Amino acid sequence: NALSPHIDDLLSRGVSVVLDFPGNTRIQRQWFRELFEGANVEHELHFIDVPDDLCKRQLQQRSAALPADTAWTTDAEFDAITAWFQPPAVDENFNVIHHERE
Repeated sequence: NALSPHIDDLLSRGVSVVLDFPGNTRIQRQWFRELFEGANVEHELHFIDVPDDLCKRQLQQRSAALPADTAWTTDAEFDAITAWFQPPAVDENFNVIHHERE
């Protein structure tokens, strides 16, 4: 609610806006749709398609340098979070830019 009017104003003025917010579910992506449709502007949805094992390895690598008492994402937490993930579907009508990593 706090950001939508500001983003709408920027888009309506022709300013490109990059949102680095989770769009992990259809419901979360609905907000993005409301923004670009409300401003009547083009959009791109970047979908970074990465296997879970690669994500977990990267999390472990990043966490290795953290101080011993620092909380970090465990494999179990990762699995619990990603269980809710819904990839963008064709019927959502987004202009999806698909990035695949192996």
